[in-house]
Amino acid sequence: SVSRITMSLSKPRRSGHWKSKASLTAAGLWLLGCHQTALPSQLGQAAQVAVQPPPVLEVPKAPPKRGAPKAPKRLRWVPLPSPEQVWAHSCVSKKKLETALQDPTVTAIEVDVAMGYFTGSGDEVVPVMAHPPILTSDLTFEDFLEELIRDGRRHVKFDFKDLEAVRRCLPLLAQHSDELAANGQAVWLNADVLPGPGLRRSGGILDAEEFLRTAEEQCPGAHLSLGWKANPVGSEAYNEADCRAMADLCRHHAKQNVVFAVAARTAAKNFEPLAALLAQVPGSQLLFWTGAWEPPLLHTTLRTLHSQLQQHCSAVASIVRCWSQGTSTVL
Repeated sequence: SVSRITMSLSKPRRSGHWKSKASLTAAGLWLLGCHQTALPSQLGQAAQVAVQPPPVLEVPKAPPKRGAPKAPKRLRWVPLPSPEQVWAHSCVSKKKLETALQDPTVTAIEVDVAMGYFTGSGDEVVPVMAHPPILTSDLTFEDFLEELIRDGRRHVKFDFKDLEAVRRCLPLLAQHSDELAANGQAVWLNADVLPGPGLRRSGGILDAEEFLRTAEEQCPGAHLSLGWKANPVGSEAYNEADCRAMADLCRHHAKQNVVFAVAARTAAKNFEPLAALLAQVPGSQLLFWTGAWEPPLLHTTLRTLHSQLQQHCSAVASIVRCWSQGTSTVL
């Protein structure tokens, strides 16, 4: 599915349940992974920071811990682009990737990465583009990256499903950071790193410390997208403990400008802790997602999100529209 997103800008009215030293946040509201049959929706708003990022971010790569110290390599990354993007979601096969690259309206690609089996290669386990429980694909991470750079026009968000894929893929990604930056292609590294609503006792999350440490060592300065493993159709909501744990994680690793991925239905149940999280992490953004298997969001849910965003944010500069199959709906 393809969705087009526009970010709005605002200033938070209050920090939420705990004190905040940040007076401004960058809360970008996105909607990713719209169900193909879902009514397109208009959501709304976010916040801004006054400082604009440089044209290209250059961050020294940390030297290896063992052996003689080496001069750190500088990795170049494109700053966070405008959230007004047209996304191709879950491009986990050659056909899906080809379709996205042939669509002139698509500006960003989201793809799942896991250790699995490349079609026709036997029993060797390699990083492939796949979403568990399906772990067989005709598209490897290396081939996907090669095609993405050859195209040179789309941003990309890698949604990592296991730590071994992170360890195997990030060194290769770092090798191509200059090419991506030269093309103007932004990169996000995404993972569910904390248990969340409805799935607080389940597995399937990546170890947060290991994910962040590996990202910092292999791809310092790359944009992060962090989330909770959540059941979007359950009865639980994001609570203060969820958001405090995420804020502590970012503070411990000195992370700013983080995108927090949250389930749209779950966020609508209790938005206040999320607003407090945005105030705790400077430059942070929210990404509201819906699963491909979910039913369409009801207008009442969208109006609830819109109302809660208005309650916590002000000075709205624009509104968010989501297009699906060429049509749009305005609340």
